[in-house]
Amino acid sequence: MVVTVRPLHAAVAAITAALSFSTGAFPRAVPPHRMAARGASLGPSALRFGRSLGSPTDGHLVGGSHLDDAPYLRIVPVYAGSDVRWGLEPLVTMIDRAARQVRRQFPDAITSVGHLSRAGGGDLDRHRSHESGRDADIGFFVRSTTGRPLLPSRFVPFRGDGGAVGWPGAYFDDARNWQLVSALVTDPEAHVTHLFVAAPLRARLLADAERAGAPAAVRMRAAEVLQQPHGALPHDDHFHVRIACPGHMSGCVENPAPRRSRGAGLTAHGRRPVPPHALVTHPPTPPVEPANPPPAPPEAPADPARDEEPAPDAPPAVLAAPVDDVDG
Repeated sequence: MVVTVRPLHAAVAAITAALSFSTGAFPRAVPPHRMAARGASLGPSALRFGRSLGSPTDGHLVGGSHLDDAPYLRIVPVYAGSDVRWGLEPLVTMIDRAARQVRRQFPDAITSVGHLSRAGGGDLDRHRSHESGRDADIGFFVRSTTGRPLLPSRFVPFRGDGGAVGWPGAYFDDARNWQLVSALVTDPEAHVTHLFVAAPLRARLLADAERAGAPAAVRMRAAEVLQQPHGALPHDDHFHVRIACPGHMSGCVENPAPRRSRGAGLTAHGRRPVPPHALVTHPPTPPVEPANPPPAPPEAPADPARDEEPAPDAPPAVLAAPVDDVDG
């Protein structure tokens, strides 16, 4: 039997097939990770992971993904009231994957996240960036003297010796923080371009990675992106992670336009930036308990039988500015 195909029917069939593939009707036709890499060149299918328009300091977000809470991931309470939890799908899924990976290594670990971007991107109060869905603030893992995880109500600043500023008994958790950094910089889909953090804490992380025998390639990759930003807060209370524009995403601007310096190499706190350290660093100084800790208030006398750890949700006595900002 001979089947006759009319020209009009053939044309309609061809158009239908083309539209089906372009809109993702056949998701197995193109692997998801390749679709993400091709970005906006796929037209409507690019909305699968959103569009980042403009730069991190002057941009917008279209069709972003929402970061949700999970047993292994929480939004820091002070930031939970505002829905600034939107980003490109590669950024959101990278954070989720990293939190899962830390949880696999440390079953009691909960990753703390602050701001990403607003649903449509754009200006965000007290931030210079976070406008185009490619930035996120991630809190440090905090431990007690005995190693118990602590979950503060807001970001906690740390000194280079690992002690929390104004919060006796709370320390920078080197092992869990390094595991987070390792997961971010080796993510199979998103490409981290910046991981802002204060230079003394950067040194701690790389030293811990070396002691733990982390692969040299991973340590080198981390050393490339872990940097203290210039002309901004030192980021001693959280990580600020930024991912690259997905490949071929038209309208996405990789780097912010340079800003005029407010002072000769001064940070927002009026301190000169600390130069970054080399890949191989000296082991950090272990935490030192104060020789003469402040006396307990009269209404709560010290109990010698109790551990001197702070309560899991106790805020530190001295807080840094609640949000950052970086101009990249």
